[in-house]
Amino acid sequence: MSWLQRLYQTYEAASQNADIQAQDQKLMPYYHVNQNVQIVITINDKGDFVRAEVCRDDNGKVKSKYLAIPATNDSANRTSGAVAHPLSDKLQYVAKDFFDYSQNKKDLYPLYEDILSTWCSSEHSHPKAQAVLTYVKKGTLVKDLIDAHVLITDPDDRSKLAYPEQASDYPDSILAALNKNKGVFDQGAAFIAWNVIASSLDTPTQHVTETWRDDSLFAAWQQFYATLDSTDGFCYITGNTSPLASKHPNRILRSATNAKLISANDATGYTFRGRFTDTTGMQAAGISAVVTEKAHAALSWLLSRQGREEAGQAIVAWSISGIEVPQPTSVAAPLDVLDASKTSDNDSNDFEEYDDDEASDTEPTFQHRNDLGYRFATHLRNTLQGYRQQLPEHQQISIITLEAATPGRMAVTYYHESMPSEYIDALQAWYTQFAWYHTYRDDDSNQQRLGIQSPTPKQIAQVAYGARLSDALKKQVVAQVLPCIAEGEARRFPRQLVELCIKRACNPLALEHWEWEQALSTACALYRGYYLRQSDNKKRSYTVALQPELTSRDYLYGRLLAVAEDIESLALYVAGEKRNTTAQRYMQQFANRPFTTWRNIELALKPYENRLKSNRGGYLAKKQQLIDEIMSAFTSDRFTDDSALSGEFLLGYHSQKMQFKLDKEYAKAEVENDSDAA
Repeated sequence: MSWLQRLYQTYEAASQNADIQAQDQKLMPYYHVNQNVQIVITINDKGDFVRAEVCRDDNGKVKSKYLAIPATNDSANRTSGAVAHPLSDKLQYVAKDFFDYSQNKKDLYPLYEDILSTWCSSEHSHPKAQAVLTYVKKGTLVKDLIDAHVLITDPDDRSKLAYPEQASDYPDSILAALNKNKGVFDQGAAFIAWNVIASSLDTPTQHVTETWRDDSLFAAWQQFYATLDSTDGFCYITGNTSPLASKHPNRILRSATNAKLISANDATGYTFRGRFTDTTGMQAAGISAVVTEKAHAALSWLLSRQGREEAGQAIVAWSISGIEVPQPTSVAAPLDVLDASKTSDNDSNDFEEYDDDEASDTEPTFQHRNDLGYRFATHLRNTLQGYRQQLPEHQQISIITLEAATPGRMAVTYYHESMPSEYIDALQAWYTQFAWYHTYRDDDSNQQRLGIQSPTPKQIAQVAYGARLSDALKKQVVAQVLPCIAEGEARRFPRQLVELCIKRACNPLALEHWEWEQALSTACALYRGYYLRQSDNKKRSYTVALQPELTSRDYLYGRLLAVAEDIESLALYVAGEKRNTTAQRYMQQFANRPFTTWRNIELALKPYENRLKSNRGGYLAKKQQLIDEIMSAFTSDRFTDDSALSGEFLLGYHSQKMQFKLDKEYAKAEVENDSDAA
């Protein structure tokens, strides 16, 4: 139960933190649930109707508001059964006259009045709750909403509510925020929230009129509801004897609101009891009602504030104090390797507006081969240093993954605890070991830029299985990758995912250009990180920048392919042609039979070399010299080996390709700087 204990401790710490409570996403009060509300009714403290309005967004469009309301264990977990919330609820519960206007077969108002009256007659009553009770007892709520033009009546019978089949028949109405039920819009499903104002100038001014923001109202309900559960027992979280929870909250995930982490059958009807012999379930480990409410409220708050949820799977990392920590599935701030250039995610040619002969003797000012790795490590260390200083040395970090298997059931599929230094070190290991060239969108300029960063679990899943992969497969990949991020070098990366990404990166013709670029970057990142986390006898050290000293067969063949592609790309640009190069078309074949395929690529390259001799002679001479240097690094037996290449050839290919790109960009910047100086 360590995750429950950590969440309970988080709630206690965050609820006493004034800075956290002052934020927009404040901690959810326990014994409350968040609910989509469609109508806000304003009454005064004497229970008189003032006005009513449909909820709208900042642009005036009809939209539900997600507000906190008091709830019982039964009402918070209701599905098809009729159970009332104590204060705010659906129109069919709170309106005494709704049964007269509707087609309902059962009057639900008595359920609502009973729980609200019980609260208001207790010692923990609240003036706002009493004002609501006074108003709803008058039985004019539906009539007031009709007069305020909030509800829609039947055109043929004004004494009945309409049940439209199309929301478009009533534009800018309450129907836009409702869902269909059995083919029609039931206005009785509209959720009501209350705003209570002073009845006269003599009445003391209330600082908070909205019931969903009134802390004193929250506390009154919590104190009252705590008296209703009288089954005491030993709480395994606090170690004290206190009223135990018979039911546990749901509404943790937005995508599966009814899914619960902890659930139990009724006292009767068990299919298998195991060693338990009692009928009340008291022999099992018990959790007090307040603890489970606070723990679930903390989890819901953490997920909405800093977590990630998609397709019924949620992940969040947090500290007990509530201080925000970097999330394991987020992207670290990338290092922009092009200080004076722009990159594009389309098929634009790297040679545009750049005359290679003009700058052929210009050396780039940034020797990325030597200091790119150092710059990235420094950039990453500075990014994470703020979190190291912010988190206390002994402030534990917890990571939890939740997954909803069915609409009503949810499970903890991964949980890990670590100290702050260990967690930051694990993130730093992931960001550095699995770093590679990636294009990203700059928030300030809204342009694509070339940077260095590690792929996210979602990107890995899309590259490995395609962009149209199922939610189940995506969640499976995230579950495989997350421990490799959260636990650092202690976890090796799954070989299967590496191979799948390499396979897709070797087939550029089957993908869109941007998709292939992402696949290539991800495959290189995973291959590099995979071997950096192997045991000493299998470990290989690769850098993001080009390694001319690396003379392995696969790496050299990758470099050759990049040079051939660069030559043909320039020749096509000069001729005004725009199509895939021979190197790209033969890439998959090249990966399987490099020696045989290279001869075909080399022969196909001759016409393009002849085209460049007349107007790009300096450039061509450099590239031919580079090919000779790479070829001389082979031994004859390794060059003629026609066996399939490993993923290492992608590293040589992409590193060489990126060096060409960086050299061009920085040489272009040198020319521009010289022109400005002149």
